[in-house]
Amino acid sequence: MERHLLLLALSATFGVAAHSSPSITQLIIITIFLCFLHFTLGLDVKAYSLHLVVMMIFFGAASYSDHRSQTIYQGTESRFAITFTDQPKIDGHSLKGFIASEKGERLMLRYKIDSEQEKENLGRLLQIGLSCPAEGSLSIPDTQRNENGFDYQRYLKRKSTHWILKADSITFQECIEGGNSIVHSIRNLRMKGIAYIGRNFPKESSGFVTALIFGDQGYIDEDDLTNYQRLGLVHLLAISGLHVSFLTGMLFYLGIRIGITRERMTIVLLIFLPVYMLLSGGSPSVVRSCLMAMLFFFLLLFKHRVSAASTIGLVYIALLLFQPNMLYDIGFQLSFAVTFSILMSSSIFLRYPQKTLQLLIISLICQLTALPILLFHFYEASFLGVFLNVVYVPLYSILLLPFSLIALTCHLLFPPLGEPLISILNFTFILCNKAADAASNLPLASIVFGKPHFFVMALLVTSLLGLYLTWEESFKKSKWWCGMLIVLLLFQYNIQKLSPFGEVQIIDVGQGDSILIILPFNRGNYLIDTGGQITFPIEPWAQKRKKFNTADDIIIPLLKSKGIHQLDKLILTHADADHVGSAKELIEHFKVEEIIIGGGSEEQYRDMDFVSIARDKKVQLSVSKRGDSWVAGGALFSVLHPHEEEENKNDSSIVLYSELGGLSWIFAGDLEEEGEGKLMNAFPRLRADILKVGHHGSKTSTSAPFLLQLQPKAALISAGKDNRYGHPHKSVLGNLETNQIHVFRTDEDGSIIYKYYKRKGTFRKTIP
Repeated sequence: MERHLLLLALSATFGVAAHSSPSITQLIIITIFLCFLHFTLGLDVKAYSLHLVVMMIFFGAASYSDHRSQTIYQGTESRFAITFTDQPKIDGHSLKGFIASEKGERLMLRYKIDSEQEKENLGRLLQIGLSCPAEGSLSIPDTQRNENGFDYQRYLKRKSTHWILKADSITFQECIEGGNSIVHSIRNLRMKGIAYIGRNFPKESSGFVTALIFGDQGYIDEDDLTNYQRLGLVHLLAISGLHVSFLTGMLFYLGIRIGITRERMTIVLLIFLPVYMLLSGGSPSVVRSCLMAMLFFFLLLFKHRVSAASTIGLVYIALLLFQPNMLYDIGFQLSFAVTFSILMSSSIFLRYPQKTLQLLIISLICQLTALPILLFHFYEASFLGVFLNVVYVPLYSILLLPFSLIALTCHLLFPPLGEPLISILNFTFILCNKAADAASNLPLASIVFGKPHFFVMALLVTSLLGLYLTWEESFKKSKWWCGMLIVLLLFQYNIQKLSPFGEVQIIDVGQGDSILIILPFNRGNYLIDTGGQITFPIEPWAQKRKKFNTADDIIIPLLKSKGIHQLDKLILTHADADHVGSAKELIEHFKVEEIIIGGGSEEQYRDMDFVSIARDKKVQLSVSKRGDSWVAGGALFSVLHPHEEEENKNDSSIVLYSELGGLSWIFAGDLEEEGEGKLMNAFPRLRADILKVGHHGSKTSTSAPFLLQLQPKAALISAGKDNRYGHPHKSVLGNLETNQIHVFRTDEDGSIIYKYYKRKGTFRKTIP
């Protein structure tokens, strides 16, 4: 029964995946699976046909789900009647969240709060079911703009959302409260509970208590959350089977102790679990845990028992049938994969009598099972987490989770009693977070592997299955699979050293510059500029919990996805914020061997934060000017500019000449027309196949004489989408068109990638 359900669950998965992402690879996988069923398992025609039928049913379910979520808007509408259907998020001066329009279509709301008073009023006024008139415009969500980057458009589409409503005004005075439905009441109770914790718990613990009780990690300090993610401990902050088992067990025990019969307590739990599902936010892990518990208690009423493995199989198939897009939720993938691996591997860890050893083996199995999923989505994994989970899982399940519930309940019923409990709880969380922070800086805290190729992923999964199956018989028999797993991880870790391909990538960092150069066989990884945003003073109430940063949110994830472990050179062309604004975060969170700045502009960098951090980390700081050059990986790099101190900061930019992949390149920083003239005078025979256009294509750069001398075949422009400066300027585009130069621009094309092998390569755009 268990084996058949597992195979049917795989068939259902293939059916959904075949609709959502049809490809030759998918067809090959399904063919191999069907051959496995027929030739290896020897299924008869009836059983074989059942799998084909299941695939077609789930293919149809995914197709129907996609058809049902089509938009009815044209994008020209400006007046709406919106209803808050999910808990809205107020962060700084921003209000956002999912809403329903008067036509019943789901939209993502974005609204800028004008004042602190309005923010306080919204905190009291907003509730689920509230309907308000609004005016604004619809915009299409951004698609993936950088290689291996987040595809917001696809994310929203899988949540049946096609538009972002940028509201200019919401008339809250004319809002109407919705009907008092049970679902709305429960969700509003959740909102009130989260707000109560925020008001009465210290900031060090309030986010953790909110995550443990209501399943919302959005209030946890960003640094603490990053530490838990790096260490593989973040699952402790997501409501899962651990929480559900604790709550149902506690309620069942209390009910029995006060004299309620087992049958009645079972009915009480069947009523409680759907309510708790809504109270805790309804994440995939919560839904899985609650549905498994509900199925167990429902069958218990009729004196039937089903194995836990069969239960999880049934729940998986049911969820995928009604919500096919849930397959692509990371929480869904991790929750089912890890839970199923624990259930199927129980015979492994139960043979070891020592409890500590059991915990260690369970932790190892969980970490290994999650490994392919984590590498695919986050490109790194923590081996230190195997040992830390042995400490942190009991700490959270036995102490912090129940203590959080007790502290909140006591404070609600009798605040004077709750205050000391909250203080003790807060102190415990501070200690745990300090320990996690210290551990996150240890060598094995997080290891970058890069995003595995499909075949590496397939071999990883195969080796893990082989490891578990042979380990059930004897650990000695699993050594071959252990060896295969280690070899695969070593191969993936060293993927850059083994790659004969080089790459030049103009990263889309918005209105700024950042260029990644990867030389073949890991002979050099260079980053020219970091991007960054110009910041302005902002009142405390308007500050967001997490500020966008190009290093943390774009560059570092990209480097990790490519399996890059360090930058050999960070070349900062000049000191403008849109070129060096994220250098601090980059140096803090990623290994950099050398920083290069332009000669004559040293004073401009002296008081910048990243300089002191670089010194503390013993990063080499070098000053470069005309005449400096180096050769690495068969590629030539020459500094053409600056030659002397320049009055104009843009004209002090480092201009780098390089020969890569059979082409000659000039990376011009923010060089303007005057600087271009000096460059032409110094190098009258200078030519380049590819020009990274200076100053984002502003009208003060890329002059006609400069283009005439260089005679480039292609021009690369880094500019922000819909930027306020009007970059690139029409005159520059006109000059490029007159000279028949092909133009790539990040505002329209996303990141621009030139991948080469020896002296031949091709350009491609992230946005087709």
